Amino acid sequence: MGDLENHFGDDASVDDETNKEILAFLVKNSAETSTMQASWNFLNSIGNKDIIALSQTDYWKRKHKDIPKEIFENPKVKSISNCKACHTDIEKGLIENENIKNISDFK
Repeated sequence: MGDLENHFGDDASVDDETNKEILAFLVKNSAETSTMQASWNFLNSIGNKDIIALSQTDYWKRKHKDIPKEIFENPKVKSISNCKACHTDIEKGLIENENIKNISDFK
């Protein structure tokens, strides 16, 4: 939130009040404060690494290792950063197995 002018190659700047609101939301809803098992798994797999994307964690890599690379290139998915393409409940902070789309949905 402190360098939004250089947010992955884009300028994502917002006014000061919006920045404060977003930062408060992020802190309140961070994995460090979550009671969800997946949050603990992600945190545990990071260790001392400087990771800014869940897909860079050992936990994410282990959980997704059997998914063919073509799935992430599928136009319905687009990339590994599009969690919502497969995890239909991700916007609720959930990644329950029963709500994960089947690979055959992308063929």
